[in-house]
Amino acid sequence: MRRDYRLYELHDDEFERLVVRICVRWFGEGVTPFAPGKDGGRDGKFHGTAIGFPSTSAPLSGHVVFQAKHVNASDRSCSDRDFVTLLRKEHAQIKRLAAEGLCDHYILFTNRKYSGGADEKLIKELLALGIKSAEIVGTERLSLALDDFAEIRNELPNRFDPSPFRFEPDELVEVIRAIHDYTDDREAGDVNGAEDFEKLKLHEKNKINGLSASYYESIIVDGSMPHFGRVDQFLKNPRNAEFAELYYDAADELKQKIFVKREEFASFDFIFGFLYEEIQCKRTALRGRRRLISVILHHMYCNCDIGLKEPVSGIRSGEHVDA
Repeated sequence: MRRDYRLYELHDDEFERLVVRICVRWFGEGVTPFAPGKDGGRDGKFHGTAIGFPSTSAPLSGHVVFQAKHVNASDRSCSDRDFVTLLRKEHAQIKRLAAEGLCDHYILFTNRKYSGGADEKLIKELLALGIKSAEIVGTERLSLALDDFAEIRNELPNRFDPSPFRFEPDELVEVIRAIHDYTDDREAGDVNGAEDFEKLKLHEKNKINGLSASYYESIIVDGSMPHFGRVDQFLKNPRNAEFAELYYDAADELKQKIFVKREEFASFDFIFGFLYEEIQCKRTALRGRRRLISVILHHMYCNCDIGLKEPVSGIRSGEHVDA
């Protein structure tokens, strides 16, 4: 069975560094990484003849441009519409580099699953930009490279990570700070969302996810629900659209990771505790605002942005809920 290196757990910059290290092994020491935000759409380049890519008998030669596209989810594919859109946004830059003689070969690295069906059309579009060759290196090929290169594999940031999963809280911290500033200007108790959320049959959801009745009643209902209406106000206000996108991106990342690692937590109570600790590490940025961490996490849960809505085979259901 192929080993899962859990590349979706890496941060974007960690994935980019991993790609550069693999490129050095495939192409040579002439690989040049680019500083974040100043590479004109490129994550790395190489000029010369590769050591062994795509093979030692027929290595690439010329100007090679590398890009890395990382996603914090384990089930994404190169066939997904968002990936196709993401790649097409690079076309103008690739065409310009090709015209300037700076891109003979283009290679995109991603931790998405790579299917041959998606290959033909995407590669054909890339070749039409004036380059000699194009490659998409997906998670399967990256895993094979890590199987071969022990010194890179042994330095993966998450190799000995004791945490069930890794979560970068910076974007959610921005949302919490913005909501804190937004709600400071409103009268206390102007909107109370507790009654509305009771209608969502959350007790049934709690059984499906293994959330204890005591946590739900004491922590969520009494502590967080009175503030849900304020969070809704913030997210629905058009002026806060940018922060709303950050909120839903963070929720989507958490939903994916919780689903994959659910069995490592005795109950959903522990998931909330784990996430709180991960986020509150940003203590300086959240000074005076840490009480909102639980409110946001509980809001995600009660809105079904995280957690299961229906039972799934192999996932605990109800066995940890208080009687």
